[in-house]
Amino acid sequence: MADGKAQRPATSPQRRVIAALTQNLLLKATAVFLAVVLWFVVNAKEPQVMIVPVRFTPVLDSSLVLRETLPPLQAIVAGSPKELIKLSTNPPVVHRQITADAPDTLVLDLRSSDVNLPEGVDAVVRDVEPHSVTLRFESTWAHKVPVHSMIDIAADQPSGPVATQLQPDSVLVTGPRHLVMRIPSVRTVKTTISLPDSLPHLVDIDTVGFGSRIRVRPAQVKVTFVPLQPRI
Repeated sequence: MADGKAQRPATSPQRRVIAALTQNLLLKATAVFLAVVLWFVVNAKEPQVMIVPVRFTPVLDSSLVLRETLPPLQAIVAGSPKELIKLSTNPPVVHRQITADAPDTLVLDLRSSDVNLPEGVDAVVRDVEPHSVTLRFESTWAHKVPVHSMIDIAADQPSGPVATQLQPDSVLVTGPRHLVMRIPSVRTVKTTISLPDSLPHLVDIDTVGFGSRIRVRPAQVKVTFVPLQPRI
């Protein structure tokens, strides 16, 4: 017998525990790995609900100018984590067509069906917040319109046809949006100019009927006459 105390043999229960932990170690590790993978697969397919930001992109008529920034929107979307994670880089969108006859303050009601998910995302929109948004537009609008000539030509000595040129040939009309959008063009006042006359003339824009809330700039246009070449 060696010097010192002899090592006490392990008891039978201890040997069984050690054997249970060490025997077939590779097989046990494989089973644990498969269980973890199975857990991730099951949870990846289980539907979840997530709140995601929504881009609001109204399609405005050219006469509409927003006075305020667009309000933020959120949607409650249900789907698998794999599908929901796609929305972090490609959020859903709400499109709305806003026509020229919209009032200066417009309230839009929103529903979950208004939220468009990106193509390729398999999920369901459950709700959208807020349920309505308010858009406020500028009440004053500036619009450039063409000028039509109402000038008659009186020629003392007819020398062939002439063309009337207006400079500028368009003017800026400013005023309440709902009034300005009804003015597609303006015209000069009715006047007669005698020829031959090589000097330019200033002629007023006819604003009768526009009212005091409509402004036209410039208020006059320069008129010149150019002889037309006869066709051969």
